[in-house]
Amino acid sequence: MTTAPLTIVAEFRVSAENRARFLELCAYDSERSVADEKGCQRFEAVSPIDDPQTIILVEVYDDEAAFDTHLATPHFKVFADGVKELGVKEISVRKTARHAPRA
Repeated sequence: MTTAPLTIVAEFRVSAENRARFLELCAYDSERSVADEKGCQRFEAVSPIDDPQTIILVEVYDDEAAFDTHLATPHFKVFADGVKELGVKEISVRKTARHAPRA
């Protein structure tokens, strides 16, 4: 099974009082990732309509190496530090392979 492209699905739980700031961090990480990382194809932050305290990041990278590069960037460090500072709970981070549409 191929993992190219690699899609990351990361789920977080954030308190209502920290939601706006966390979404700012998500937007910053998203913007910098797409603009600065050749291997980042897409990066979105979404939340269930009926559960605004859950934030899901959907990120698409060329491959695992591109994701590893992302984890070493200055903008990811800002995001990771903010997660800790705000007390955001990481629910899960899943690496997924795309099956459709076919490349």
